Formats: sequence, C-alpha cells, structure tokens
Amino acid sequence: MLQVFFLLTSFIFITLVIYCILSLIYKEKYAIQRRIGELEADIIQVTTYQQKNKGKMIEKGSFFVRIFQPMFIRIRENMFKKMSEQNEAMITKRLKDAGSPFRLQAVDFRLVQIGLSIVFFLLFVFMFLPSAESVGSVLIFGIIASLFGLFYPEYYLKLKKQQRVDAIQKEMPDFFDMVGVTIEAGMGLDAALNKVSKQMKSPLSDEFLRTLDDMKLGMSKRDAFSELRDRVPSEQFQSVINSLIQADQLGIAMSKVLRAQTKRIREQRRQQAKEKAMKAPIKMMIPMVLFIFPTLFIILLGPVILQLMINFF
Repeated sequence: MLQVFFLLTSFIFITLVIYCILSLIYKEKYAIQRRIGELEADIIQVTTYQQKNKGKMIEKGSFFVRIFQPMFIRIRENMFKKMSEQNEAMITKRLKDAGSPFRLQAVDFRLVQIGLSIVFFLLFVFMFLPSAESVGSVLIFGIIASLFGLFYPEYYLKLKKQQRVDAIQKEMPDFFDMVGVTIEAGMGLDAALNKVSKQMKSPLSDEFLRTLDDMKLGMSKRDAFSELRDRVPSEQFQSVINSLIQADQLGIAMSKVLRAQTKRIREQRRQQAKEKAMKAPIKMMIPMVLFIFPTLFIILLGPVILQLMINFF
C-alpha cells in the first residue's frame, strides 16, 4: 500500500516538474496553438450543429471528431434540456462573476462537475481496491472523493470571483485617475472609459468594455451602469458607479466626482491596511499559544520539574 502510494506521488511530482519546464519553454507557442484550437473548436461545433439540423453525419475527420464529438454534443444537448431556466441563469451569473473561466457555459459547468465526480470515484476505486482489505471502506472513501469532485468547481468559482473582486478593487484608484485625466483633456465619459479600458488590461477594463458594448446595442447609460454595478460585488465599486449615475443625471463634472471617489477609495484602503495591522498581534497569539509557548515551557521548566521529582520522590 505504501509502495503504491509512494510510486503514485513520485510519478505525479515528476510529471508536474516536466510539465512546468515544458510550459516555460513553449509558453508562447502553446498560447498561439490554444487560440487557434479554440477557433477551430468553435468552427467545428457550429458545423456540427448545422449538419445535425440538416440530418447529415460527419464522414471525414479524425476519430475524435467522428466518434466522441457527436457523443459529447448529444450529452450536452440532453443536459441542456434537463436544466431549468432558473438554474441556468444562476450558474451563468456565477460564471460571469468569476470572469467566465475557460469560456464555460452553464451546461458545460454542470458536465464538468459530473465528469469530475465520476473520474474521482473511479480513480480512487481502481487505485485502492486491489490492495484494500474491506471493499465497503473503499467505496465510502470513493463516494467522498466523488463529492469532492462534485463540489470543487463550486469552490473554484468562489475563489475566482474573490480574486476578480480583489483585482478590481486594486485597480480602481489608478483606473479612475486615468479616466479623470482623460476627461479633463477634453474627452467625454464614454470615450475616456473606452480609451483607458483598452490601454489598461484588467478585469475592471473588461467590465467597462462590456458596459460600453451594451450601450452601443441600445441600452441606456443608466441601465448599463446599473447592470455593471450589480455584476461586481464590491461596495467601493458600487459606490463609485452610483456616484457616476447621479453625476450624469444632475450634470455634475465627472472629473471632480472621479477625483473625490479615488481619494475616498485610497483613504478606505489605508484604513483597511491599518485595521489589518492592528489585528495582526491578536492573530499571532494563536500560533504562539499552540506551538511556541509549549516548547518554551518544556525547555525552561522541564529540567526544574525533573530535578524536583528526583529530590522529593
């Protein structure tokens, strides 16, 4: 059992090291191939749907295209039919809040959850069943591993969402300073947001570019900014967007509003840093009490206790 576990961990470690080395060497080439592969996958998917609607089958192509891709599309369509609109809307919103990782849609996210659950269960059973004494314990731990594979994508979305919010909060002062300077140079708010968003690549820029696209499609500025405010779960960002909406309605100079908001954001971040610094000694007490103090007591009081035990007993 220990030998199998050691060989498995060694194999995983060596594989990860080789993968990291190769990814550093072929990073640019892999990025280009990945983008080409995504475009080809989109073209193949559209072509497959068109041929299916016409009642045709793919006769040429690789084994994967002829066998596994139609099977995957059929499973995806069945999953899409079984999903309720409310569930699909909820998953879509969570994916957008996380930045749409891997360009997944709601039905693809469900398939990833189910696929990981099945893979984790089978992998755990095949690894430990031959050397296990009790089949029931292996099945129980396999079910636990399956549940881990089922809920890990949920945790991944929460983690990506928090990282995205943190990145947006970090970029806000510099971003809105640039927008304010651009407005003072003579541009309007929409043109300034468009210019700064294209120059500063960040999640905040992506959100504003999406908002500008909604406005180009006919949505009013108030509605577009309201949706932007609802998409980003950050109190500081929502406060800035509310100020922009009110300034646009009342005709207040946007540069003054942005300057005041960026100043307030920096003050809040400074206060948050001070608050974390004040909490640091209290948080340090936990490892000190659990790990440092017992060791000090053993070193300092251990010889005294031994001497007392020798003299009196």
